[in-house]
Amino acid sequence: MYRYIFSLLFFFHPFGIILAAPLFIDSGITYQVTSDSTVNIIAQNDKRCSSHIKDDSLLLIPASIIHKGKTYNVECIEKEAFMTWCGIKSVIISNGVKEIQDAVFSGCANLESVSIPASIKTIGKYVFNYCIKLDSIIIDINNSVFDSRNGCNAIIRTANNTLLYACNSTIIPSSVESICSFAYTGLTMKVVSFPDGLKEISEYAIYNCDELEKIYIPFTVEDISPKSFFLCNNVKTISIDNKNEFYDSRNNCNAIIDKHSGILIWGCSTTKIPSGLSKIGEYAFIHCEKLYTITIPEGIEHIGQSAFWGCTALKHVEIPSSLVSFDGYSHFAFCTSLDSLFIPQNVNHIPSDIFSGCISLERIVVDKRNKYYDSRENCNAIVYTANNEIIAGCKKTTIVEGIKSISASSFYKTGLTSIHIPSSIEHIDSTAFRENEYCKTITVDNNNIKFKSDNSNSIIEKHTGRMILACSTTNILPEVTHIGGFAYVNTPRIIILPSSIKTIGYAAFANSDLLVSIIIPGSVKTIGRFAFANCKHLLNVVLMSNNTFVDKNAFEGCDLLNMKSCK
Repeated sequence: MYRYIFSLLFFFHPFGIILAAPLFIDSGITYQVTSDSTVNIIAQNDKRCSSHIKDDSLLLIPASIIHKGKTYNVECIEKEAFMTWCGIKSVIISNGVKEIQDAVFSGCANLESVSIPASIKTIGKYVFNYCIKLDSIIIDINNSVFDSRNGCNAIIRTANNTLLYACNSTIIPSSVESICSFAYTGLTMKVVSFPDGLKEISEYAIYNCDELEKIYIPFTVEDISPKSFFLCNNVKTISIDNKNEFYDSRNNCNAIIDKHSGILIWGCSTTKIPSGLSKIGEYAFIHCEKLYTITIPEGIEHIGQSAFWGCTALKHVEIPSSLVSFDGYSHFAFCTSLDSLFIPQNVNHIPSDIFSGCISLERIVVDKRNKYYDSRENCNAIVYTANNEIIAGCKKTTIVEGIKSISASSFYKTGLTSIHIPSSIEHIDSTAFRENEYCKTITVDNNNIKFKSDNSNSIIEKHTGRMILACSTTNILPEVTHIGGFAYVNTPRIIILPSSIKTIGYAAFANSDLLVSIIIPGSVKTIGRFAFANCKHLLNVVLMSNNTFVDKNAFEGCDLLNMKSCK
């Protein structure tokens, strides 16, 4: 039984109006006519729909379909066609279908088995991502491009022996030389054992496999990406064959170490970093949510980008005196349990977002012998000594006299409850204090030449009338004409802007979790890009003028928004 859908959409063409290709539905599958004799299966209107699947939960993709007495060959399953169809348990694709595009079965959480015919010549990306129950993958033995040799329950590209997709029961054949990106995504196996013969493990090869506990790497592996096991947060055992020339896990350290560079490229919650290394690699412990404490041994000179990003249980880190540089950015970002950190004397490079999102961090101490940075007067911040700039701070930072500038993202989401700007401050980056939801008090020293507060719980740039920082308790002063970029660290539920305001800057109110309603006066001429982006609870915006220019992205992500315009 099928329904016929004729699309009313059309577009202009130099030679006239061209109607969109007709669609029809047969047995719950939507087809689009692509020629006089061919159709493609396209994404369904409701991607979560499973009501069309039969009682046995079998999805049979036909090689041809008869519609209104005419036979069409099915050539392609287009991207996301059956994405998140939770009713599917088994898929059989008939011989004749040539192509499976990106993410076709992604998120089919109950899918258990897939049968792919000889005719399939193209398989896209992310096709079986998060098919957490997938246990059987069979490729027809006559397929010239792909195979599942030796009953391995995987998809292998025959020409280069690359494993493209695996499932929970995959046994990787020894003839496989490379594991492709996203080959294992969101699967539930506890052990991955790579065979002798494997040479390469690509970036994101094993991705977000939360139940994975044990990894074995053979002696033949020559190339492992730093993000090969990205977001596999529960791994406890990492072992590498002793004969491997390129990598080792010396002293049963439960980590992957590049022998030639001395870089620890990936670790887990049970890693004990051995001596003799030069660097903690980028992303080495990212999202290692069960890592509670880590001792970085002497000899380590560099910590790579985002090395400990999102280690939410990490409370204590011991930094060696040999450390020279935090390379890249975001090294301890969103380590929400980290409470203190000591910066040794030889460190000469620290990024400003090193502690972004560290809401428990209260104590930052820089060795007094450090020539580049200091934490003067026990200010609990990292100050770049040469220009008196705060590079990074925390919830207990005191911005002391003598500090001249505050750098980008230096206090981003750090849990500040109050902000005081001393008289010496000359520059504050617009992103310095972003998203401090608990901040209720903002003050400026009366002797500051450039900025003022005047008991308004905000920071005003004197010569421009620009409000550069505000919070939920801010009283907007009459002289304020511009609300600056990222101005509000948090907001009240309801805001009525005064008629002195002329512009609302880039992301001025962005990411507010509280803002529900705002009235914008007719004096406002411009609402900038992302001004209210991702204000998830914003329901009502009243524009008092039809002449206000509103950037097309000003309210991006405001899914509940009801906008009214008054004049």
